[in-house]
Amino acid sequence: MLKLRKNAIIFSIFAMLLWGSAIPLIKTTYAELGIGGTETGLKILTAGIRFFMAGIVTLIIYKITGANKNHYDPVSIKFVLVLALVQTAIQYMFYYIGLSNTSGVKSSIIQATNAFIVVILSSFLLPNDKISPNIIIALILGTAGVFITNSGSVDANSTLKLTGEGFIFISTFFNALASVLIRKYGKGQNPFLLTAYQFLIGASFLILLGLTMAERSLAFTGKSILMLLYGAFISAAAFSIWTIVMQYHSANEFGVYKLLIPIFGSILSVIFLGEVFTFRLFIGMVLVLLGSMILNLDKIKKRPLPN
Repeated sequence: MLKLRKNAIIFSIFAMLLWGSAIPLIKTTYAELGIGGTETGLKILTAGIRFFMAGIVTLIIYKITGANKNHYDPVSIKFVLVLALVQTAIQYMFYYIGLSNTSGVKSSIIQATNAFIVVILSSFLLPNDKISPNIIIALILGTAGVFITNSGSVDANSTLKLTGEGFIFISTFFNALASVLIRKYGKGQNPFLLTAYQFLIGASFLILLGLTMAERSLAFTGKSILMLLYGAFISAAAFSIWTIVMQYHSANEFGVYKLLIPIFGSILSVIFLGEVFTFRLFIGMVLVLLGSMILNLDKIKKRPLPN
């Protein structure tokens, strides 16, 4: 079904909506579980539970979609361990703590800098990726957008915090690093098993760390369990959709749809968390998205005409 361009576009947008919904979901999960601002261990434990479940769901999707019949190279255990550390353990340890200390709208905009970080890291780790004038302009715009978004004001909640916006940026850096590592070392490997295994291993580390640091146990409710299941579904389903789309369509062309993630994240944070979307945040988002579009301008121009 996703071989058809129209279907691929619809499902790609749906995948971006899923990823964007993760921010308000995590915050509401904290509230449902009664996790306070200083309960770092419980935040890490919650992340570990979600991604362990996501690993299981990814394996289920891998089986029921028939993707296990496709031919892939054997999965590298060493690379799985690297991804488990970088993409799951470290990234989401910082992300779950940072998100509890800043707004969902701010987090969405900071995460939009992922494209810029990928460009910088690629220039060092991938010899064929060079920095062009468009990239420099995009980096300037993106940096300005993040600066405006986090510039101080009379509102104490608008000031920059290391454990809030700082941790979200660190998380975004490790996400970008993982993307570059996958481009460099993951080509040809089974994407479903690669993701499922690194989810399971990385999540196990988060669970153990969370249990060690937690001063009390989690008090699960039926609603919180549903939230964790939905969080697992987000990671497994969005990744699976995106992987299938990439098998049949241009990554350069469809990569532009990832610009929708911070937009969905911000809108859903306003709707479900009651956050205020200020003019300053709007300007910051526009600059970051404009920079991301310029970053992809050459790729869009070079894409083949549709049949």
